Amino acid sequence: MRPDHPIVLITGASSGFGAAMARLLAAQGCHLALGARRVERVQALADELVMTHGIKAFAGAVDTRDTASVDAFVAAAAAALGGLHVLVANAGLASGTHKLWETPDEDLEAMLRTNVEGVVKTIRAGLPHLRRAGWGHIFFIGSTAGHQPYEGGSVYCASKHGVRAMAHSLRLELNGEQIRVTSVDPGMAETEFSEVRLKDSDRAKTVYQGVNPLQAKDVAECVRWCLALPDHVNIDEILVKCLDQASVHKLHRRT
Repeated sequence: MRPDHPIVLITGASSGFGAAMARLLAAQGCHLALGARRVERVQALADELVMTHGIKAFAGAVDTRDTASVDAFVAAAAAALGGLHVLVANAGLASGTHKLWETPDEDLEAMLRTNVEGVVKTIRAGLPHLRRAGWGHIFFIGSTAGHQPYEGGSVYCASKHGVRAMAHSLRLELNGEQIRVTSVDPGMAETEFSEVRLKDSDRAKTVYQGVNPLQAKDVAECVRWCLALPDHVNIDEILVKCLDQASVHKLHRRT
């Protein structure tokens, strides 16, 4: 049975989509387990949301690439909050815009280990707690890159195709259990994403010039809506783009 105040675990919660989800779900009365490598940021966010909304919140350091780190974070969060009901495997990144044959090991490993391995490790650690609760919802945060590849994004696109495949597979594997599975796949969104990818804040700003992109709160709203639907409804996949982006390769820029 769905709890009145679900306990939601979010990785990559220090900024962007993760922080926006935390704010929106806290306003709905959800209790939160917030994890990120930048632990001081998630601790400050947790403290703010506890004070503002009167919820319970746990904040901890987690590197989703590391099994021991993930297992320790999930176990500590479940112990502190009394269980878990919702997992949001949000931690992810793009690194560089290299052609496939130019991709350095550092970027290759960062994307595959975070975007693919990290998702597996998060869900593997969290799923037993959802089963124990008897009700749950798992969110994958994918990308339009998981639907349509583009030049300079071969490894990132491969990782997000992997996320989409895992979401579809898990949906099949959990069929018959009271655990919903949803993949939210955003297009262009103005967060720290481009700055992390390009490692150049000035260049990152040009990505959004002349465009009205998605904001982190728009993606958070997709998660909130899916979570709020009746228990017999499962939104398998949301592909969400700003109006100016018709596809990966078709973008309207205002002069």
